[in-house]
Amino acid sequence: MRRLIIALTPAALFVALAWPALRENSATYDETEHVPAGYTYLTRHDYRLGPEHPPLLKALFTLPLLPLAPRISVEAERAFEAATRTIDAHWIFGDRFLYRDNQPEPLLLRARMVVLALAAVLVLLVFRWTRDVCGPTGAFFAATLVALDPNLLAHGSLATTDAGFALLFFAALYLARRAFLALTPANLIGTGAVIGAAVASKHSALLLAPTLAIFGLLRLADRTPWPLPWKAEGARRVVGRGAVVFLVLGCWSLLAWGSLWAAYGFRYTARADGPPTLPIADWAHAIRENEIYAEQPTGASPLDDATVARLVAAKPPGLAERTILVAESRRLLPEAYLFGLAFATAKAQFRWGYFLGEISGAGHLGYFPLAFVVKTPVAALLTLTLALVLAARAMLFIPRRAPAAPDAVTVTHALSWREAIYLSAPPAVVLASATASHLNIGYRHVLPMLPFLYALTGAIPAALTRRIGRRASAAALAVTMLLVAAETLAARPYFLPFFNVVAGGAPGGLRLLSDSNLDWGQGLPALRRWMAEQHVPEVDLCYFGTADPAAYGIRFVPLTGSYVLDVPGAGRAGWTPRAPVLPGYVVMSATNLQGTYLLPHERDFYAFLRRKRPVTILAGSIYVYWVERWAE
Repeated sequence: MRRLIIALTPAALFVALAWPALRENSATYDETEHVPAGYTYLTRHDYRLGPEHPPLLKALFTLPLLPLAPRISVEAERAFEAATRTIDAHWIFGDRFLYRDNQPEPLLLRARMVVLALAAVLVLLVFRWTRDVCGPTGAFFAATLVALDPNLLAHGSLATTDAGFALLFFAALYLARRAFLALTPANLIGTGAVIGAAVASKHSALLLAPTLAIFGLLRLADRTPWPLPWKAEGARRVVGRGAVVFLVLGCWSLLAWGSLWAAYGFRYTARADGPPTLPIADWAHAIRENEIYAEQPTGASPLDDATVARLVAAKPPGLAERTILVAESRRLLPEAYLFGLAFATAKAQFRWGYFLGEISGAGHLGYFPLAFVVKTPVAALLTLTLALVLAARAMLFIPRRAPAAPDAVTVTHALSWREAIYLSAPPAVVLASATASHLNIGYRHVLPMLPFLYALTGAIPAALTRRIGRRASAAALAVTMLLVAAETLAARPYFLPFFNVVAGGAPGGLRLLSDSNLDWGQGLPALRRWMAEQHVPEVDLCYFGTADPAAYGIRFVPLTGSYVLDVPGAGRAGWTPRAPVLPGYVVMSATNLQGTYLLPHERDFYAFLRRKRPVTILAGSIYVYWVERWAE
């Protein structure tokens, strides 16, 4: 019983910390798409909406919405049908579904509770893997730190795919490690099933391929016994181990492929009834177009359509484009999956982003390393650095003789070279992929790194005990956990805009990073409460996000730069901009204050606010100013 309580404590701590965030955040940008799309997957078996990501997680966290039977109006149905013609129509459907036909908060609360449960399971799994490698003390330390991480708390309380995918990615590799230590029919099939679930949840699951290849090479290099179902002592020679590794990876690939088809109901077409309709070839072609845009120097004159067409024609199709088109022509994968893969790949080539005060579409190599440094609590950052040093030392010490048993090197709870590679390779692959991408819009794209990195910290208790003794080690671990907790609790319940104290907290983050690092449209409940407390009936609002402020009880004058989307045949979402009513309160979302996605003339329009001191900052992301006359 005592062991069970110790194992469950970090997960319970995570749930307790994240719980208020379920209600304190308004719908974030992607939730307007994910939740309505997931509901249509379940009720209509139609995959036209939100095809940017595969359907499994979205369907899973919308299961609790079924008893509520949300209303879908005629206007929403019109947008649903228009999704065949244009991908932007799914945002119109989401607007109608969440903010016009229903109340957003009850629906989002139920969906977010599922994601919270998945994130809590991730904390438990960190405990389990770390216990296998470093013992119970190391496991408790590592699991507590990951439970206190503000980035996991932020995305573990939102109905998006990021936290759920981090769980599936970690679970797939945990099970793969167990299979490479001792292969059984159960862990062979179980690993394949979880890999399939990851592939059916997010396109980033393709990163499992190089990671599993590294695990396979590690098994070849590792001379410890590898028990097999048909041979207890395992394959002794490299050739024999290589053949088994090849068969295992092949089996997992087939299971993942079958699982992906199962997620789409074993049907090629995205529509429940009808022929293929999604423009896969157009978005595959857009991969080259966006590569050309990304190659243009910052500040260069915009390219005209004729020039872009000429450059695209001269540029040979890349591997991704060719692969997608071949898969489409032969129907090797479901239509919606291929469309989402083409769409996501094209978007990854060129996307406006904000980095250290500069706005660029080409991306920065330092973006994700900086995001990791400034969005991790300082004490946790130092602890992770020490863990990486211990992992590097372990990888440099490879014993000449093979241990008698697979886990003989972990009896002392020291990190072995093999376990150091198992835990270091996945975050290295994730970081390398994210850094190579031009999609610089959020730390959440490297969220799958976190559980592996924190699992590495499980080696610290044993290392400290050997050097400074048990009592001093226990005191050092306790102080570390308290320091991390203090910085995280200071941000509660607004974890999304967390920046550490060295970076200056959320206000300091305004000059560093944007979008889902800081402001993803989550601050409307805080604004509503402030307006009620200050008896402010109406504000001038420049809001970044797809939520409708009116659905949260906010009276406002929509300013230029606010979200508005008009799709012919589908309808209109957002509000038509109007002139500010002055004197009065002007409220700016942080992302719009930075100007990340605004047009040049809109950035100039708000430039004076960036020099002005705000009356208050709400939820770390909503800046409130009192303005007598514009531009003064």
